[in-house]
Amino acid sequence: MKFKLFYTQSNSNTNVISKCEQSGYFVTFLNLGILDNSAYDHIFYIRKYLFLVILITLSTFTGFAQVEVKWTKELSADILWQEVTTLGNLIVSSKNQLVGIDTETGEIRWSKHEHAGLNREAFNELPNSPFFTVTAKNSLHLIDQLSGDEVFNSYKAGINTIEDYFLLYNSDAILVAGKGVGGEPLMVSVKMSEGKVSWTMKEKFGRIVAATELDNNELLIVTLFNNYKLNASTGNIIWKEANSAESAQTDKLGALGALIKSAAENLTKDMEFDLRYYRPEGSDVFYLGSQQESQSSMTSSGGEPVINYTNVYNAFNISDGSMVWTEALEVKGQLSQVIFLDNGILVLPNDGNRTKINLYDYKTHAGIWGKKGRGIAIKGGIYDYLDAGDGILLVSQTANNNYLNYLDPNTGMITFVKPVKVEGKVIGIVLLSSGILYITTESMNILDQASGTLKWSKSIKTTPQLTAEYDGKIYVFDTKSRTLKVVDMNNETVNELSATQLKFEGKEVPRKLEIMDDGIFIHSDQNVAKFNFDGSLIFQEYYPAPREPAWKRALLYAEAVRGAYIGASSYYMSGAMAAVENEVRQEDALAGEIVSQIGDAYGELGRQASSYASSAFKQANSRKKATLSTREFMLIMSKQDKDIQLLKISKSNGQVEGRIELGKDREPSYAVDDVTGQVYYRTGIRILTSYMVQ
Repeated sequence: MKFKLFYTQSNSNTNVISKCEQSGYFVTFLNLGILDNSAYDHIFYIRKYLFLVILITLSTFTGFAQVEVKWTKELSADILWQEVTTLGNLIVSSKNQLVGIDTETGEIRWSKHEHAGLNREAFNELPNSPFFTVTAKNSLHLIDQLSGDEVFNSYKAGINTIEDYFLLYNSDAILVAGKGVGGEPLMVSVKMSEGKVSWTMKEKFGRIVAATELDNNELLIVTLFNNYKLNASTGNIIWKEANSAESAQTDKLGALGALIKSAAENLTKDMEFDLRYYRPEGSDVFYLGSQQESQSSMTSSGGEPVINYTNVYNAFNISDGSMVWTEALEVKGQLSQVIFLDNGILVLPNDGNRTKINLYDYKTHAGIWGKKGRGIAIKGGIYDYLDAGDGILLVSQTANNNYLNYLDPNTGMITFVKPVKVEGKVIGIVLLSSGILYITTESMNILDQASGTLKWSKSIKTTPQLTAEYDGKIYVFDTKSRTLKVVDMNNETVNELSATQLKFEGKEVPRKLEIMDDGIFIHSDQNVAKFNFDGSLIFQEYYPAPREPAWKRALLYAEAVRGAYIGASSYYMSGAMAAVENEVRQEDALAGEIVSQIGDAYGELGRQASSYASSAFKQANSRKKATLSTREFMLIMSKQDKDIQLLKISKSNGQVEGRIELGKDREPSYAVDDVTGQVYYRTGIRILTSYMVQ
């Protein structure tokens, strides 16, 4: 509320005082001519009125109250940075210690003076685990987020150089491979619960690409050239076998073979391997799939050499490590999807325009489908699929387009006359009663799998984040028409919901849509809007952004973590949240990797025996449950006058409910937990304040 005060001079005592409202201002005129008693009464009245206006005005501004302070903690040295892990634990680095802070009380839960002055780059949360790593000059440390216990110290374990490490929860162990002080190959198993070395061995494993826990307290180690089965408690080798015919032949060359292997190890030292381990449920055979590259003598249109890819699969008996097939199964194309069916292995490669899919016999790996068992040609390389009960929906792409095909796995037939072309890369797929709804990075439609046609003549232009499921309906913001649409999941129809175009200020476009109890909330970074379920606009507000884009990262990461937990509870939402993960990756690659593994990954921990896995699962499960209730506000970083504020914006009316004053702090140090609704802000060089936004 704003007001202005004017005065006029006049000889008339009529209309001495008048007031009107113009352009949002309360305008008060004082006529200072010849005043009688009545006029003085009016002045007394106007003073009371102005006082009331001032009170109302002040109450309006003070209504944007400072967000409640939950606690304030002063550390004994300057704070360098603070971070909230995906499990909700608060880690703070200062010049004299690394500490874990109790998020409820602000008290120090644990302290590590040996990691004083730790740079943010030396701290990394381990995806799918309750641990984080600290990288020191000559050592690597694994530390439990909650207790601060050090579960691994490479220096104490006698490892000078770390090459690989694996978390084995059922065995309560951390398996680390590297080199000892003298440069000799060394593998150690460290007991998580005690942080002590259980056993060591000096086997020259070479490059390890996978370590998997088997039944009966056994470990399967897959290296570049050999597979091993070890006793998890002692490290004794149960068997060691070559994992390919080529590796077996190299072993027969003696010293020359060893030299060739060593050269290959050095050559591939910094290369990334895509080697995948498969074991069908209940099977006594495991499979390894890898990808090989080769350059063609032909060149692309740009003059670059053409790279050809080959899938290579081998099958092994778990009991003794022997190969099931005399030769490896080779399939053209990049490594993609594999499905283990009752009658064989369905390999779905990604080979661009030349892809062939096939079903292979478990015992002989002979091809079963197509002419002479050579497979079935399909448009584009496959990157996803959906088991729809009576068939498998295949999602493929060429260099320029994406396609849908429908496979009958019983007959090995593609049931569509021609593939269905779709706009954008498919992110989410939802099975409906008589169709399959798909959402891509650009559009939404429903596929009729019986006819191979799309049910709507025009796809809805949208993104996964601008859709939400609620009460048997999917609400969609159409980015082309800038209006809301609603999809009935029962009758599979789409209807217009809003008639008014939604245009955001600051050249922003809507980024996310949420369903609230009383309407449909849509927002970008700085704009908020809400519609009734009848399509009428309830409100639209804009809060100007600071110029410094780096302030966005903490908010974006917190939103993505919350979204990932929500996605873990809903298949539909997990598809919709994939785009958020990509946003985070653009800001921070490691943060994006961590977000991508929330949910199902922590669900896996719930089936592990380790106390560490159990505690992580409990924390993750508690946070997942907390996201089931709708968040009634959102946080927006904004610039008000010349000051920076973190605003709590109500999703009910779009107004400011509270703020955290950052003043003129050009580089505010803060972290956000969007699950609990807490903001941790460094309010002083040694002071950390927790604000309860919830």
